[in-house]
Amino acid sequence: DLLRISDLQYEASSMKQGDLSVTDFFTKLRIIWDEIENFRPDPVCLCNVKCFCAAFPIIAQRKLEDRAMQFLRGLNDSYSNIRSHVLLMDPLPPISKIFSYVAQQELQLFNPSPLITINSNSKDIMLNAATFTYTCGRKGHTTSVCCKKKLRLKS
Repeated sequence: DLLRISDLQYEASSMKQGDLSVTDFFTKLRIIWDEIENFRPDPVCLCNVKCFCAAFPIIAQRKLEDRAMQFLRGLNDSYSNIRSHVLLMDPLPPISKIFSYVAQQELQLFNPSPLITINSNSKDIMLNAATFTYTCGRKGHTTSVCCKKKLRLKS
């Protein structure tokens, strides 16, 4: 059904992230890619003698590269740095690795984790601010369970 394939290819190539999370955007693209694959699976060599020309693996690799580019081009502008970085990689990493890079970037962009640097025995230690209490200074000791804070509150 060429009309449906044409519509799906257009939808995949023009899809934009918009308000979707990276995961939701990638999932929508994967659904379209899977539907295209149902209509147009990769060709398989039917020769009696094993084929050595490597045409089919090249076709499959190019399809994966096309999908990676569709995903990267559809991302919001806030991902322009990671998009440029990935497109300059040679060879292009697998789509799963690209998704992982972008999802990690999304976490850094929208869930920043404040860090505090303290000096302990001449070693710099980076601690997540959520797991550090100023009351006792112990790593992984949250303010809600701090012994010194509880002692101070009792007195």
